[in-house]
Formats: sequence, C-alpha cells, structure tokens
Amino acid sequence: MQIQSRFRSLLVTTSLLLSAAVVHGDDTPSVALPGYQPGTGITKESVEDIMNWALKTYKTPGASIAVIKDGEILIAEGFGIRNTESGKPVNDDTLFQLASVSKTFTASAFGAAVDQDTLEWEQPASKVLPNFEMHTPYATEWVNGKDFLVHRSGFPGFFGDLFDHLGYSRADIRHRLRFVEPGYSFRDHPEYSNIGFFLAGEMVAQAGGNSFESVLEETILTPLQMKETGKAETLLEQDPDNFAAAHIWKDDAFAVVPHNLSKVFVSAGGLASNATDLANYVQMLVTDGSFEGKTVVSKKALETIFEPVITSEVGFSEFPPIDENSGFDYSPGWGVYHYNGVKVLEKGGALDGVRTLLVLVPQEKFGIAILSNMNLTALPEAVRAGLLQQMFGETGEEDLQPEIRHRADQIDEMLFGSDDTPKDVDLTAAQIKAFVGQYNNDLYGLWEIALDPKDPSKLIMHCGPAEYTPDVTFLGKNKLGVKFPIVLSAIEEVDFTIEGDQEATSFTFDGYEFRRQGNAE
Repeated sequence: MQIQSRFRSLLVTTSLLLSAAVVHGDDTPSVALPGYQPGTGITKESVEDIMNWALKTYKTPGASIAVIKDGEILIAEGFGIRNTESGKPVNDDTLFQLASVSKTFTASAFGAAVDQDTLEWEQPASKVLPNFEMHTPYATEWVNGKDFLVHRSGFPGFFGDLFDHLGYSRADIRHRLRFVEPGYSFRDHPEYSNIGFFLAGEMVAQAGGNSFESVLEETILTPLQMKETGKAETLLEQDPDNFAAAHIWKDDAFAVVPHNLSKVFVSAGGLASNATDLANYVQMLVTDGSFEGKTVVSKKALETIFEPVITSEVGFSEFPPIDENSGFDYSPGWGVYHYNGVKVLEKGGALDGVRTLLVLVPQEKFGIAILSNMNLTALPEAVRAGLLQQMFGETGEEDLQPEIRHRADQIDEMLFGSDDTPKDVDLTAAQIKAFVGQYNNDLYGLWEIALDPKDPSKLIMHCGPAEYTPDVTFLGKNKLGVKFPIVLSAIEEVDFTIEGDQEATSFTFDGYEFRRQGNAE
C-alpha cells in the first residue's frame, strides 16, 4: 500500500498530528464487508453496496470509483457529497486531486517516450537534463529515469516537498537539488522521493520539448480521451464548483480545508481527474496499453513499468492483503505485491483532505481507481481489499475488513492519541530581535525573519521568492518553531546560533545551515 509518502512516512515523522483522524468515534456500522463471499466475483450492484458501506464505516463525505473487469468498464460512479458546505453530490465527473497517483502517469509518459525513442529507461539523467548534477559525481554520472521512478536515487526519504511552495522555477529547483545530501548510498535501497519523480517528469519534458503537463497531455491524456484530467491547480481555477472539497474531521464535524496544490512537483503529485477519465486510463493499463484499438503505451513498455526492480520492507502501516507473505517491491511508478497467486500493482496518494488509490491486476485485465475527499481515510484500502477478495479470494479465507479497521484504529491512535505540540515561551524584546535578519542556504535560498509590524512581540518568516509564510512560535531564546500552512504538517524546531546578547549568526532547518546575510528590521 502506498500513499503520497505511503502511510509509513506518517509514522516516521510527526507532521500529521494536527490533522484529522483516520476514523472518528465508535458509531460506525459493522466492519464486515457486505455480501462477503470470496472468489465469487463482483457486479456493478455489489460495488455500489461496498462503496456506500465504506463511506459510512470510514466517515468520508464523498468518493468515486472506476472498476475494470475482464478489460471492460464495469462502473464509473460517484457517491456521497463533494463539498459538505454546499451539499452537492459527487458524480462520475467530479474532479479530485490525484496526489501521488500522479506518479503512475509520470511512469506511463516515460514509457511513451521510450516508445518514441526520445528516452531510455537507463539513460543517465545527465544526458537529458542540461547542467544536471547530483550531490556526488558517481550519482551524477549514473542516475537514470528508472532510478527516480523506483525511489533508489539516494535522495533522503520524504524530503523536499517544501520546494513546491517556495516560488522557485523548475529550472531553479533542478539546479538546487545538487545540494541535497544523500540519505543513503546510491541504489542501496529505496526511500520514497517526490524529488525523484519531479526529475523523472523533467526528463519527460526535456525529451518531449515541452512542459511535463503538455507532453503528458499529448502522449497519454488526449489518446485516452481524458478531457477532464490535468494539473489540479489549473482545473480548480477553471471549474471550482465541480472540484471535490478537501475535508478534515474537526470538533466532531467535517470541515473544509484549502487544497494543498502542487505547483511545481506536478509529476509527483499535482494532477487531478475523475472516475470517467480514470476508467479509460486503467482500462488501457490492463489491456496491454491499447485503447479503442490504438496503442497508447506499448506492451513492452508496460512490461517494464510492471516489473519489480527493488524490494522494500513491509511495515506496520501497510494494510492487508499486504503482509509479510505478500512481499512488496517497487516497479517504475508502482508498488508490487502478490495475493493468492496474482500479481497486484498498487499506487496510493494523500494530500490535505484527500485520499486516492489505483490497483491493477493486469493478467486478469482487472483494475480499480478510488478517489475520496477525506483526510487520511482508510476507505480506499478497505474498498480495494474487499474487491480483491471478492474477485480472487479463496473459499474459507477470512474477511480482511476487521483487520483493516483495527489497523486504521491503531494508526489513528499512534498519530492522534496525544498532543506533543511544543509550548510557546516568553522572551524579552532584545531576545526576539536577535532572530531578525536575512539568512541564506545554497539549497533553500534566501529566508527572512522580521518583526511583525502589527505586533512587534511576534515574528514573521518569509521563505523563498514566494515569501511562503509559516506560523512562528518561540521555543527558547535560541529556538523557534515553524508550522507551514498545510494540514499535513506540524511545528518544526529551528535551532539558532546566538552568542550571549548578540544577534543570531545562523540557524539550522531540516539539517541544513542558513547563514546570516543582513538585518531585516
């Protein structure tokens, strides 16, 4: 099971402690799958029953689903409410952010470029991207698109998403990434990296002579008649009424929160789509790359996309049927495991108030796309497990739903069971002023800290050209806390070097030192 950073990332960091829980309260219906009869198959009606059950069980406002069975579209339908403030329903055309499901499109577009002989899977990125460098000469020479697509390039896991908000151009970011220190040895093991998928998308763009979004539209979206799929930021601006709102659970009720939109890392998590379009996409993927008699991505390219490349450990946060016996590997753009002898490809996504999931069983021409508008809901995993069991389960095997609900409750308690938010402390005016200044770092660029003109007992921090502004709290005379304005974040501690009553000379953020450049009073 994968989400934007997979649920594993939620356990590695404390970045989600202020967001909504996976499930809420005890007033939910039975966790048993409705009509559970493993291996007996599914119908449109049984899928509808499962979706309605899942919305109630996991207290999710709305969702949509597309299912491909025997290579044909069985259902593409919406359920529930797309916005709890307006009360308008979800339908098959309602747009949802795809979050990291976008990564599968990047892999498909890369495969299409290989088909066109403009890219090669193992072609060094330095041969494609102008002036490209990694932190080490060896990685610079050898890292390739496949390395990026399977998370084995050496970038630290779950690092760098802040670049989507700092206001740098894609060319600027490509240059700055040479300053990212490796999190592990090149190709030693996988660590989930949105930076890697950004660079894979840049390779697609460079090979196609246009932006990633334009190349994707030309090679994948237009041939599949996916007219409502594209960059989420653009689609939200064009048709906000048809865009599913992002929801969290707050004060015992649903609350709408702003969409966390990828402006630069589109190839990692910035697309949006609906059930109708995704039905075409999934159908293509499970029918050897063809759509309405025409090849979109070659069978050979899909074989590469579906082939496991590197093994990843199965952690506590994975949902059944992924377990110690299923295995888990990365192929380009996907996670791969096995269930009752069938090979399953899966890719999930999570952003503020959004959960998504794609599942493929290519040898059976079967696929699922699930979109939902609730923060960290386990609905997509519950639905996909139910459909997999109904399709490929064996007589007598246990319903996985109680274990999935139990696992969701455990993760909920782990993430939200306690509030460890650091407390603000009182400082003198001189101690506050010591933080004020401009600070620079080769990777992140220029950040500025200034006194709040409305309240000089507070500070304002502006990060990068976009002047991205977190909330700032005082954690000590040489420590600030910063909380960036997205749901899936928490207070990060920033340590400053301050000698006596002097002004700060530097600070450390995310392991990188920023040096003072001047005053910003």
